[in-house]
Amino acid sequence: MKERIRDILNSFFISVTLINVAMLILGKILAPTQVFGYEVFLYPLIYGLIGTIPTLLIRDKKELSVKQEFIRNIVRMLLLIVLMLAFMFGGREITSELIVAAIGVSVSIVIIFILVNLIIWWLDLKTAKDMTEDLLKYQQKQENMM
Repeated sequence: MKERIRDILNSFFISVTLINVAMLILGKILAPTQVFGYEVFLYPLIYGLIGTIPTLLIRDKKELSVKQEFIRNIVRMLLLIVLMLAFMFGGREITSELIVAAIGVSVSIVIIFILVNLIIWWLDLKTAKDMTEDLLKYQQKQENMM
């Protein structure tokens, strides 16, 4: 459980950082003259929280195969896109501008999702290497004591 909470927090903070970058890029492309108040700083946090919902809803207690994990991640990403688009554009009239914005947001979500997973994978790989090195040192120490 402790590891799961750590993974969710890692994912949240990485997502919020990347969401800020995406908002800057999309804002400069789609609405370069628009000015916001301080409330805009709340949105990456809200989007980061929404981004954790699929992780909380879709989980397995057993370890999955690579194919199963890949399919689960695709489902999580699609659920995330639906949740974000519903939150951001729900209730609005569908216009060509809205469609362009929704496509930009969807592409950004896919990129952020992939980057978050790559960063978490890299962090886990680093942790695994450190643990392996520590284990080897411990084994060598035990062999030298005998």
